[in-house]
Amino acid sequence: MCLLGASASADILTFEANLDPFQEVPPHNTPGFGYAELTLDTVSGFLTLSNSTYQDLLGGATAVTLNDAPIGSNGVNILVLTLDTPAATSGTFSGSGTITAGQVTDMINTNTYINIRSNVFPSGEIRGQLFLVPEPSSMLLACGGIFGLFFVGRRRK
Repeated sequence: MCLLGASASADILTFEANLDPFQEVPPHNTPGFGYAELTLDTVSGFLTLSNSTYQDLLGGATAVTLNDAPIGSNGVNILVLTLDTPAATSGTFSGSGTITAGQVTDMINTNTYINIRSNVFPSGEIRGQLFLVPEPSSMLLACGGIFGLFFVGRRRK
């Protein structure tokens, strides 16, 4: 009954990536790691990174890119992002841009990744595949709250 009013349209999606050297192809054994979060408008293809950091690289960061390839494969750069702290071993990165409809589909299907290059590893020191962050529907949360209140009320009687 509660799900009858739920809407199935969601044009803004959120993705996350945990970056590490073991996702590189081939993998590296370095202490570097990072995190990226981005939002994607599935209609326009416009994406924006936020809260994106890296640290403990062996070399100074030289570039950060969004690439198109599945897990375990290297792919082409589809968007050059901005190193907010270039040449540093720890810092932040940001950026925005528009990708094609095919690249939107690839991102939804986990076939895109963030790659940070350094002067020690020019093809990439750390990498993180982008995963869709599940968003619970507001209606489902409301129904869960109603059921929770119902059961709490019954326990008190």
